[in-house]
Amino acid sequence: MARPAALAYLAWRALFAHPAKKLFRQPGTGLERFTQSYVSEGLVPTRLADREVGEAAAACIACGLCETGCELAGAAPAVRALGLHAAFRLYSRNLAELPLAAPALEACGGCAGCDALCPTGVPIARIVRHLRGLVSSAP
Repeated sequence: MARPAALAYLAWRALFAHPAKKLFRQPGTGLERFTQSYVSEGLVPTRLADREVGEAAAACIACGLCETGCELAGAAPAVRALGLHAAFRLYSRNLAELPLAAPALEACGGCAGCDALCPTGVPIARIVRHLRGLVSSAP
């Protein structure tokens, strides 16, 4: 009995719902509709470089081993408390929140000592450079 109901639902979607949706679609491309809806909230379309950095940062398991070889250990307590893990988390959640991590990103000297310590091979120095560029270009 479930199979005929499922087929009827798919037929209804194909013959009526989908064509009706096309008739009442908002004008413009998907990118234009996205921009119109979300840019005012600080959300912007993901660029290819951002996606690559996000995928690399997603390999971080937050083990903290990178911090043992990091120059941030000598930074001010507020900056040290935020750390680079928080910058990764802010970046993954919402690009609009990334400026909150600006002090930690600026305190990073880019020595790449943390890259060798990462057990999952996250290119931390490359990610920090990318995030620092995003923060400096933010309005």
